[in-house]
Amino acid sequence: MFLIGYIRYDMNLLNCLKAEKVNTNFDLLPDGIFVLEQDGRIVDVNNKVLEIFKARKFDIIGNYFSDFVEDGTNVLNDILQDNRARQVKSVPKAKDEMPCLLEVTVNRNLELDNVYVCVRNVTAYKKEQKVITEKYEVAQKIIEGKNEFLIEASGGVLSNLTTICGFSRALLDGIGGALSEKQEKYLKLINTNSKDLSYDLEKLFTLFRAESKKFVYNNKMFDLISLIKSIERVYKKDIEDRKIIFSLDYSKLTERDCYLDSEIVEYILRSIMDIFIRFANLGKCSLNIGHPPVDFLKTMDFEANDSLDSQRYVLVEAKITDLVFSQEELDNIFNTYYKSPIKRPIGLKASLNLLKSYITDFKGDIWVYSKQNFGTMFTFVLPLR
Repeated sequence: MFLIGYIRYDMNLLNCLKAEKVNTNFDLLPDGIFVLEQDGRIVDVNNKVLEIFKARKFDIIGNYFSDFVEDGTNVLNDILQDNRARQVKSVPKAKDEMPCLLEVTVNRNLELDNVYVCVRNVTAYKKEQKVITEKYEVAQKIIEGKNEFLIEASGGVLSNLTTICGFSRALLDGIGGALSEKQEKYLKLINTNSKDLSYDLEKLFTLFRAESKKFVYNNKMFDLISLIKSIERVYKKDIEDRKIIFSLDYSKLTERDCYLDSEIVEYILRSIMDIFIRFANLGKCSLNIGHPPVDFLKTMDFEANDSLDSQRYVLVEAKITDLVFSQEELDNIFNTYYKSPIKRPIGLKASLNLLKSYITDFKGDIWVYSKQNFGTMFTFVLPLR
C-alpha cells in the first residue's frame, strides 16, 4: 500500500487511452491507485481502480477524485493533515446503484507535484464485521443470562452440599451411634467427595459472579498482618491433619495498613492455602510475604523509582512442590475454559482465573513458574492502596 511513493509517473493522456493494457508493477498492485494533480484532477489509475469502480480508464482520467468518492477533496485534505486512513463511500453511477465502502490513504510526492491515493473496497469486510458483532452481542446476552441464573442457583446448591458435608462428618464423629467398618468407609468417601465438590462449585460460582461484572469492591483500611494471622489460625488444623510440611514467613512485611477490599484479599490468600491443602501430599509448601525490591517493580513495569518506597506494594511468593504444570498448561494457566491434556479439578482452574482477575483489578500482577523436581511457584504483587 505504501509503495506508492516509489512509483515514477511518466505517462501522458494518450498512453492512458490505449486499448492495450500494460502489465506493469503499477497495474499489479493489490489496491486501487489514483494519481492526482494538486487540485484533485485524475491523471492516471491502475487496473484495480477500474475493477473497483467498474469503469474504463478513459471514463476516469481527466475527471476529479470527488466524482468517484463522496466529498473527495475534503477527505484528501483531512487524510493529508493527520496521516490517518478514512472510510468513505463511492459515488454511485446510477440512482439504483449501492455505493461501495472504501478505505482511503494518501501520499504526496512533492518532487513530481502529484498526490497518490490508495483505495480498498472494504464493503464485504464491513458486512462480515456487522454479522460478527451481531453474533457476539447475542452470545454475550446468553452468557450474561447463564451467569445470572447460576449465581441465583448457587446458594441452594452450596447449601445442600454443606448439609451433606456436615451430617456425614457428624455421623463419622459418632452422633448416630457406632458405625461398622463398611459404614465408616462409605461415610468417609461421601464426606471427602462432597467437600471436594463443594470447593469446586464454590470457585466456579464465584468465577461466574466475577464474569458478570456486577461485583463491586468495598475498599477500606485494614491490618494486613492481622488478616494473615487469622488465616494461619483457620488452616492450622488442616495442615496438622494432612501432615503438610508448611512454612509461613511474613516477618519482612513492615507496612501493615492496607486499603483494598479485605474480603477479596482474604479470598486470594485462602485460595493459595486451599491449593496447598488439596495438592500437598509428601512435599513442602511455603508462603513468604514481604515487600518487593524497587528493581523488581521496575522490571515488571510497576510505578516505582529510587525515591519511592517499595513498601507501597506487597510481594507474595507461594510454593508447592507436589504440583507441577506442563509448558502448555502454563501458557494457558489463566484460561478457565482451556481443555488441558492433564485432568485438573474445576476448582483449581477457577481459582487461578479468579486470582488473576482479582489481582489485576487491584492493579497488581501474577506470574506462575513450574518445573519438575521444583514444583510450582505463584508470585504476585499487590499495591497496598
